[in-house]
Amino acid sequence: MDWMEQSKIIWAHMATHGWIELIVYLALGWILCTVVGRVFTGLENTKRLPTQMLKLLSRALKGIICAIALIQGLRALGIDVVSILGAAGVMGVAIGFASQTSLSNLISGIFLISERSFKIGDYIRVEGEEGTVESINLLSVFLRRPDNALVRIPCESLIKNPVTNITGSPRRRIDLDVGVDYSSDLRKVKEVILDVIKQESELMDDPAPVVMFTGFGDSSLNLRIGAWCKTEVYHGLRYRFATALLERFAKEGINIPFPIRTVLQQQSPPQQTPTE
Repeated sequence: MDWMEQSKIIWAHMATHGWIELIVYLALGWILCTVVGRVFTGLENTKRLPTQMLKLLSRALKGIICAIALIQGLRALGIDVVSILGAAGVMGVAIGFASQTSLSNLISGIFLISERSFKIGDYIRVEGEEGTVESINLLSVFLRRPDNALVRIPCESLIKNPVTNITGSPRRRIDLDVGVDYSSDLRKVKEVILDVIKQESELMDDPAPVVMFTGFGDSSLNLRIGAWCKTEVYHGLRYRFATALLERFAKEGINIPFPIRTVLQQQSPPQQTPTE
């Protein structure tokens, strides 16, 4: 028997028992999943819908397509899919009772996606952790910390605790606290600070910058400076602004004092020599 006859026998066996239909269904499922992935990638590039919502919809559609293809393929093999689904349903109920935390995270994830309080690429702070949002899933959110570590935070924690979206707005305020010598003229100090802000082109005029007096310190008059900028230039601009402020203070003779402490040491009385 040559290889042609053997291949015909194998083909007839596969066609008779439904294996060819299984392969066809799985191939169609793979093709449809590929098409869905490309369509949603194109939608992400248009920026018309939130990225995390598009990713979740893409995953859901791919999951449905794969499930339908697998069910049809199993039916072609003559497997009773209804019985399998019934057993899976009973098992799912048992697993559901044992995984209430996962269910809570799942519901919280749905609320997070619908609420849109932050998106992929935002820098957030929650429960002592902060970083850039890398992915938003139904059960958890992944943050990339500044040291490149990846942190997984359950969605339930994000719902129960306050979340600070640091880069959620296109504008951000640079806040600097500074103290000047008690002999300083506060009017002149304010004029110098506002002039430094004016010289920096990336600091905004609207909203207007502010210079506030915050109190009398132990060795200085304390001020708080607030100046607005674009969020994407915040860190580099903050460093340049502080450097320019120090250089201008030195040029204008404005002193930033150091805390001074006076230590008094009590001298012991002189010892008397015994007399005979």
